[in-house]
Amino acid sequence: MTTEEKREQVILSLADMLRTTPFQTEFRVKKKPVGIKVIIEVTQEQMTELAKKTIGKEK
Repeated sequence: MTTEEKREQVILSLADMLRTTPFQTEFRVKKKPVGIKVIIEVTQEQMTELAKKTIGKEK
């Protein structure tokens, strides 16, 4: 899988999460912004499940 394909997969995954999970947006004014930062708050159980899925996809 190319870097561009991985990037597209992450974008689609984020879009799916935004459709199913409540979220908020914040804007911070900076002199030299470097882009968009996405912070996802999860429980330890959710993180463990996500890690298992990610490892399964790599194999």
